[in-house]
Amino acid sequence: MVFAHDGLHDLLTRLSAPPYFYESLKREISIANRSESSITVIRYLLEPILIDEGLAITPIYDETLMAFADLMSNSFRLEDYKARLGEREFVVLIQGNERLSRQISQRLISHWAIEGIPNVGIGYSCATYIQGETALELMNRLDGSKLVRATF
Repeated sequence: MVFAHDGLHDLLTRLSAPPYFYESLKREISIANRSESSITVIRYLLEPILIDEGLAITPIYDETLMAFADLMSNSFRLEDYKARLGEREFVVLIQGNERLSRQISQRLISHWAIEGIPNVGIGYSCATYIQGETALELMNRLDGSKLVRATF
């Protein structure tokens, strides 16, 4: 698998590319500082479910990434920023707090359990913006957050 983008979109999933997402995040942080609104970044990581010997039952192919990107596009509002930041890593920037992001994530994961690729799980974490924090600090805090793995 090759992770490539044109600066605006990921070429495989057509979600936002990392540079565009980071610019959008900086803009939303500026707006949140002025309006004192709440924004949260949700991180999703696709993970193959392992069998006893540590081998993946289902490898993660391009079709899996495209199916998850399609589910993300259909599960979030147009104004939410959806991006693919890594090979199996996706993020969404929403207007709202951590409680809302957990509810949305549980709904997305339950849809994936029903409609997604069998034996590919999703881990997620979220971080709500703290007044005065930079985009880099917010993303570092998100990366340091423990992934929640939903089971169904």
